[in-house]
Amino acid sequence: MDYLVIYFLLVLTFILAAVSVLQFYKGRRINLKILEHSIRAMEKIFDPKDKNYTIIGIYVGYTAFYKIYRKTLSTIHATVLLLPRQSLLYMPIARLTSRHDKVYLIFNYNREMIVEAHVVKKGYYRLGVKRAIKNIEKMKVEKTKINGKDYYLIYTQKSMAQKLVDYISSLKNPHMINHVAVVPKLKRLYVAARLDKENLNDFLRKTYELAMSLA
Repeated sequence: MDYLVIYFLLVLTFILAAVSVLQFYKGRRINLKILEHSIRAMEKIFDPKDKNYTIIGIYVGYTAFYKIYRKTLSTIHATVLLLPRQSLLYMPIARLTSRHDKVYLIFNYNREMIVEAHVVKKGYYRLGVKRAIKNIEKMKVEKTKINGKDYYLIYTQKSMAQKLVDYISSLKNPHMINHVAVVPKLKRLYVAARLDKENLNDFLRKTYELAMSLA
């Protein structure tokens, strides 16, 4: 009986090892394609004067720093984080914690900004928007729906919040947006989104158009 148990465990170990190897190569290939596609898309749309990349982990993501210098838009910081598709064991955990591939964009300006506005998808911040957004008590908070999804509007000026809502509504996949904000204290436009490879070009192009409209 003990020999049967040992034999079963050995076979199971071999199967898991084989599946893990296959998953590693398959997941690595998928992630590399997404990373390459996102870099090409950003460089084409942002057309930076200078660029610098830093790799995050192996096959997981990167940060990018782009020098733009168009009107008052000076630089763009981009971060792409992917699910660890190459890891059979960690992937289920990442599905629960990270949930999906992510892209973060920060557009930095060299001019003063006066109004502040945020549009945040309900449930994006697990501890709530009040803990995530500084000085929220000084701003007006409303609820709205965008393409059937619930969002919070947080603002000092309604017209700026509406501008952000219009931007989200214009996207082919508006539900990919988790948080978009104009933050005057930091002189920046911030966007946190789900990385949707099929609609990435549309997202980047319209986000850049929004950024330039604020420059």
